[in-house]
Amino acid sequence: MIRYFLHWARTLTRYAVVIATGVLFTGIGAPPVDAVEPPARSVLVPQSQAPGRMEIRALAHAYPDRISETAFRDGEWALRIEDQWFYWADGRLLPEHQRFNSADFTGLRFYNYTTGPLVFRAVDSQTAERLRQRNRGGATPPPTRYNGFLDALYGIAVRSDGYQLIVTTRLFGLQTQVHRMIVEPLQSVEREVLAIARHDAEVRSFLDELHQVSGFVWRNIAGTSSRSYHSYGIAVDLIPRSYQRRFGYWRWALDSGIEDWWDLPLEQRWSVPQPVIDSFERNGFIWGGKWLSFDPIHFEYRPEVLILARWRDAGLL
Repeated sequence: MIRYFLHWARTLTRYAVVIATGVLFTGIGAPPVDAVEPPARSVLVPQSQAPGRMEIRALAHAYPDRISETAFRDGEWALRIEDQWFYWADGRLLPEHQRFNSADFTGLRFYNYTTGPLVFRAVDSQTAERLRQRNRGGATPPPTRYNGFLDALYGIAVRSDGYQLIVTTRLFGLQTQVHRMIVEPLQSVEREVLAIARHDAEVRSFLDELHQVSGFVWRNIAGTSSRSYHSYGIAVDLIPRSYQRRFGYWRWALDSGIEDWWDLPLEQRWSVPQPVIDSFERNGFIWGGKWLSFDPIHFEYRPEVLILARWRDAGLL
């Protein structure tokens, strides 16, 4: 923990928050997604053509106070957190001793995310059959994600680490616990949304109907052995008093007898007002309502995904 403290004491002069345990942590240094300039086009096509370059660059842009260096090492793109290198390894982000074991792990998810209003997308027949097989419990569970990279990025490897880095805050008047890294982005979201609510009745009603904001919870992703982003305190669920007879989660639709839940019309899914979604996205959060396995109460701090989306929209990917 001393080494962890010294690293942050050097890098976060302006925004450092020192707590009694000697742990120093904040993600305030991450620039707003809209402020990140994409690299020049000439840089986007490295001679090596090795995969993972843009994802590694996006991570470095998103977490400048955690990722100190990126490099092309031993034929593969890699990044450094403190004194440890993590290699692309087919999207698994593995350390040196694991880098050739990528088949044993699930990759980190770099969604092909689209900002703005949700657009319903039909599922092809092959994907539909795979999902039906999963519904019936016949699908092979995916391998676990290698947690070491996220553990290093967020500074939480075991539950007790969270006691040092998780803080109590309020969002839309409701108390929650989150990682220090996302306190300022959430405060920015709150300022924007409250300003919109003054003249937007739908947003005002949405805020009035919120019952709970769920943040830090130590658990795995449902149906997997991979740790949830809630375990790192960088995801929040906005839980309403009522789902208004709509489905707030894909599995609820399945459990109600809708086998092809992915075809559920948007009108039958609980949702969040678009201005609220836009504000979260501007501040580095992706919305679970845009996932195929829709989870519309869920917002996750993934600025690297939104940086990649911006570069993609600019024609740089």
